[in-house]
Amino acid sequence: MDRELSATEKRKRKIKRYVRMVVSAACLVVVAVVIANVVRPGISLASVDVAEASKGTLEVSVGATGTVAPFYEETLTSPIATKILEVYKKSGEQVHKGDTILRLDLSSANVNLQAEMDAVEIQKYKLEQFRTEAASEISELEKQVAVDDMRLKRMKVLMANEHYLDSIGASTEDMVRQRELDYEVARLQFEQLKLNYENKKKIVKSTLKVNELEFGIAERNLSLKQKEFGDARVLAPFDATLSWVNEAIGAGVAQGEQLAVLSDLSRFKVKAEISDSYAGQFNAGSRVEVKVGSVSLSGSVANIVPSISNGKMSFTVVLDDASNQILRPGLRADVYVVTSIKENAVMIPNRAYYSGPGEYQLWIVNDGKAEKRTVLLGESSSLYVEVVEGIQPGETVIVSNMNEFRTKDRLKVR
Repeated sequence: MDRELSATEKRKRKIKRYVRMVVSAACLVVVAVVIANVVRPGISLASVDVAEASKGTLEVSVGATGTVAPFYEETLTSPIATKILEVYKKSGEQVHKGDTILRLDLSSANVNLQAEMDAVEIQKYKLEQFRTEAASEISELEKQVAVDDMRLKRMKVLMANEHYLDSIGASTEDMVRQRELDYEVARLQFEQLKLNYENKKKIVKSTLKVNELEFGIAERNLSLKQKEFGDARVLAPFDATLSWVNEAIGAGVAQGEQLAVLSDLSRFKVKAEISDSYAGQFNAGSRVEVKVGSVSLSGSVANIVPSISNGKMSFTVVLDDASNQILRPGLRADVYVVTSIKENAVMIPNRAYYSGPGEYQLWIVNDGKAEKRTVLLGESSSLYVEVVEGIQPGETVIVSNMNEFRTKDRLKVR
């Protein structure tokens, strides 16, 4: 039969119940703390890219896009309007200087060349004929001047004699006046003849110069036609790779139309474009770093195109190692042009997190944990970014993409 518990017994049982409740609550708290520590977000340093902030010289650069191109390339065009008869080389083949790439129809060119040769011969004969006729006319005038000079001297002597005879009374005044008149007429005729002679020499000289110029023009036209005739054979001007050739046998081509493209694939350059907002920040000779895939090559700006097209400025980069094996025509390249140099700058590696100067949320690793920190970044090079404030030299920074933890402020580092 049940008996009623004493007050003391009830108090002891109540105390035991309270103790059990406190112990259970303490256990729950311990378990919660343990679970929280176990499931707290963490990250393994092996899975991210970390770097130590350093201090040194930063070469500030601006980025551009570029394309690898042969260092030297030449386009062969048709010197005349004609058609393609034969093609001896195919695209991609190696050619040597003097190799015939293709043959054009030269029948009309040959007729034109012969016509030019005949025109030059005609001009040559005309020039020789004029020289002979001019020399004959000048010679006749010289002789006539000499004869008239002697006739004038004779008439002067006769006039002097007549004056003497008149002085001794052996002549008349009319005879003296007649001799003087004859001498004056002869003198004027002689002066006119000499003037005609001088004018004739000037006319002959200028006309001869005109004829010589016309002959020279004809010779140059002939030389041009002969060059066109020679170029119509389409020979390789140097050892190269035939990048492209018009293989349409029988097709008509206009004068100046492209026939083939030759490229020197032993050396390369980079043709680059950059926003015109960077105009004036660099010039020819500025240092450049070019990234082709995982390979970095140094170089310099060779020339800058002065005109702007679609908001872009074009320039050419000459590479120090222009024969690097990774280079191929048409490869895309990232180009970084050095615009200034900063000394004693705090730097961290340039990775995908960086998109220009401004504030960033970066993760700093310290004492087994990673904490998010707001930092101010400045200008950059292709390798490093300037830290304006927020990170000290020697601190370890996660430079990988951490977007999956953007809602967290602290991570456990494993």
